[in-house]
Amino acid sequence: MTRKFALLAGVSALAAIAAAPAVKADAVADFYKGKNVTLIIPYSAGGMYGINGRIMSRFIGRHIPGKPNVVVQHMTGQGGTKGANYFYNAAAQDGSVIAELSKDLAVAQVLRPGRVKYDARKIHFLGRMQPYAAVLMVWHTQGINTVEDARRKQIIVASSGKSSHDYMEASLLRHFAGMKLKSVTGYRGAAGMYKAMESGETHARIGAWNSLKAAKPDWLRDKKVSIVLQTGLKKQPDLPNIPLMLDLMPDGEAKKWPKSCRLAVPSAGGCRPRRGRPPIRSLRCVRRSTGWLSTLISWRRSRSEMSAAKPRQALRSRAISSGPSQSRLNW
Repeated sequence: MTRKFALLAGVSALAAIAAAPAVKADAVADFYKGKNVTLIIPYSAGGMYGINGRIMSRFIGRHIPGKPNVVVQHMTGQGGTKGANYFYNAAAQDGSVIAELSKDLAVAQVLRPGRVKYDARKIHFLGRMQPYAAVLMVWHTQGINTVEDARRKQIIVASSGKSSHDYMEASLLRHFAGMKLKSVTGYRGAAGMYKAMESGETHARIGAWNSLKAAKPDWLRDKKVSIVLQTGLKKQPDLPNIPLMLDLMPDGEAKKWPKSCRLAVPSAGGCRPRRGRPPIRSLRCVRRSTGWLSTLISWRRSRSEMSAAKPRQALRSRAISSGPSQSRLNW
């Protein structure tokens, strides 16, 4: 019998499939010694998932018994669903494949059950690299600097797919906040979206704040983009004057937001198979690695600590089991 386990990497989940039978530490080391461990990233290399995955791959193998080599494989498509489907159904289930899955893994299953081929309740989330916050960034030529501007003028928003957070958040803002956002899907990751914004093909994207700071610091320095709003339950320290998406929601919807956010960013699962333990322990070791913090700083990342967060499997299971609620939103 096999079980699946996962590790959240900030906005995302670093996940792994491991065998359930008990194994001794030396047997685990023998299993991994001389092997390649594949890290599947269901997004392109230019965004936050790609950056997190590349940093993780440079350190985590040193702290797994046997010190395997970690190789990154990008598998883009369908807003992260393609990679998640492959990981859950086709990837090797012997501990040699891990994945940095979308933070919206459970949300996509609830809202679009016919499109996903995994069960997030059976993936055990072990930790995350950092908290997540996204921003609505608009190219400077559009003259849109505030939420009120976005209510008056249409904004074309680049999106990877209908299962992605950017598509869902744009739908919520259009429906509840009256913002004229039109999503265009099919972009394979942040790099393609950034290029589309520069060329005028699209006007904006909803993407990770840390990703923007790491990948496009010149855009911020030269004021190439306007930051219109931010997601999350509280404002980022360096965005004190940018409104929260939460503040734009009606009172009834706003009260539901904290629970939705907990579903969107799942944390450590409670069931941890024996071969899953070395990667769990490696999380605590990676952040103490020589070069780990300096690598984050070199990427202009915040000094958020990676953590093995408290279990939320019961919350995720209840939310998924209840099925999609009746909604007027067209997902």
